[in-house]
Amino acid sequence: MIRIGICDDVTEQVKIQQQMLENIAHDLCLNVEVGCFQSGEDLLCEIEQKGSMDIILLDIEMGGINGVEAARLIREKDNRVILIFISFFDQYCKEMISVQPFAFLDKPVSEEQLEPVIRRALKVLGEKDEIFEYTYKKVSHKILLRKIRYFESDKREINIHSTDGIYSFYKKLDEVEVQLEKTDVKFLRISKSYLVNMNYVKEFRYEKVVMDDGKEMRIGPRYKDKVRESYFEIIRIS
Repeated sequence: MIRIGICDDVTEQVKIQQQMLENIAHDLCLNVEVGCFQSGEDLLCEIEQKGSMDIILLDIEMGGINGVEAARLIREKDNRVILIFISFFDQYCKEMISVQPFAFLDKPVSEEQLEPVIRRALKVLGEKDEIFEYTYKKVSHKILLRKIRYFESDKREINIHSTDGIYSFYKKLDEVEVQLEKTDVKFLRISKSYLVNMNYVKEFRYEKVVMDDGKEMRIGPRYKDKVRESYFEIIRIS
């Protein structure tokens, strides 16, 4: 299920864009959930309550929180969501760049203009969307790896801390680490208790890492060399 949000304070525009997305999804045989919002506040509230979205179509000029400010607040917690601005206005160009938009489309947008942009967005999502599978109480579960911030070992239980919430299952963290080595998403073991998604690490410090949500985790003594090597690898690549 791909979650797509539409945020525009003009009811007619919301309806038009929703119909376009439903047509595109039907043509591509996609299972999508489209949420419609007429203010930045409503969009942010939905994300806070139900978790991150995959794609968001945003108007810029709206009453209350405008589209750029809403995007900035979303980006503070989610640097993976694909943001597509659809608007009459271009005076916010510099501000838009700061929130890493995927595309900008002028109003009124047509389905012919929107469709190739959605195709490109879906391709990007497809490249990221590896799945982590686990079993809890004899029920199989799947979660997108890109949404997992870190795994936490608590005695015999593993807690998955994701952008959508916390999920638990029984397994050894060593086994989870081995399982993740086969994926393209880089996870790093920093202690006996924590296995973190490198994409969510905001800062590397001598004795700890700081995640994008502000959580600080101490680096275990036996893991310091490996963490340091990973940090220098990132520096070389960047």
